[in-house]
Amino acid sequence: MNSLIISIIYILAPVLLLYGCKKSGWLNRFGAVGLAYVLGIVLGNIGLVKPEMKPLQENFTSVTIALALPLLLFSINIKQWSRLALKTGLAVLLGIIAVMLIIVIGHYFFKDKIDYCWQVSGLMVGVYIGATANMAAIMKGINGDPETYMLVNAYDILICIPFFFFLITKAQSWLVKILPPFKFLNENDAHDHEENDFEGWDSYRGIHKKRIFWPLVLAFMLSAGVVGSAFFLKRFFPADYQMAGMIICITSISILLSLNPKVNQIKKTFQSGMYLTFIFCMVVGSMADFSMFTTKSLYIAAFVALVVFGSFFFQVIFSKIFKIDADTTIIASTAFIFSAPFVPNVANALKNKEIILSGITIGIIGYAIGNFLGITLAYFLR
Repeated sequence: MNSLIISIIYILAPVLLLYGCKKSGWLNRFGAVGLAYVLGIVLGNIGLVKPEMKPLQENFTSVTIALALPLLLFSINIKQWSRLALKTGLAVLLGIIAVMLIIVIGHYFFKDKIDYCWQVSGLMVGVYIGATANMAAIMKGINGDPETYMLVNAYDILICIPFFFFLITKAQSWLVKILPPFKFLNENDAHDHEENDFEGWDSYRGIHKKRIFWPLVLAFMLSAGVVGSAFFLKRFFPADYQMAGMIICITSISILLSLNPKVNQIKKTFQSGMYLTFIFCMVVGSMADFSMFTTKSLYIAAFVALVVFGSFFFQVIFSKIFKIDADTTIIASTAFIFSAPFVPNVANALKNKEIILSGITIGIIGYAIGNFLGITLAYFLR
């Protein structure tokens, strides 16, 4: 009975978290992902989640992240990518280089101090080019150590909080002193298009309506089909790389399906994928053991801090060299370090709605390639 209660909490608690984020500006800035981890940690450390529930937790993590990936990727608009402004496309490339470069530097600095440092490097490629879903997928793909994953997650939340507040407060006023200011479009240009396309990516309003609900049910079934196909195809990969092959197959098939307008235009697939990610985060948080936060684990904290602030430093340098404006630099860093759902919040702080389209697109590119880059770099550094 206790397992049933915990399962219900795992499934329904994100509803309360999302409601709280909508009603409270402070909670919204902290984010539903962070709150899901915190709630999970509380559940796991007050005795409500018993040690014998570990198989249940592992089933939840495997199922939620596998189904979430296709749902997140179905919303990709490849044609939209082709319309990226040159500076935004350049920001994508430079942002990826900045993250990969600082992670490789950090790996060679910390590899003798951190157990499974190659896994830490791969996980951070996933989360800082893609998002939490990518990091979770990479963990499964490289058969990652669960404790290492938990530590990276925990320190990511702790270190990214002050960095996020820097982005929405001081970043713009500081960067405009060294980078060009953003050049706004004419008043009659694509403001409405951007808002209609991307406003409410964190909104679940209307999801119960028939015209949204039933196509979404089909999207879930299609997602399950993608996972099943990837599970079949993984047998064609070498034994040690079958899980990595499965994640890559899920990503590839999902991107191909996104090219079909009937799939791409199903509403609320992104939100549904994020909801599953919230469940995943809460379950992982409930598996946390405070005893793992040892003095030795502080090296992981230092590695995470180096990547967060170091990638931003490199991105600013690259932007200076290639004359990319301050707002595009900030929104690109937001999309990579925090992922697409954070873009509207930062764009609002910048008082620049025009940048939302670029930021969301950068974030989606990160979702699409994060798994490939993370798994590849992890095994390269192994």
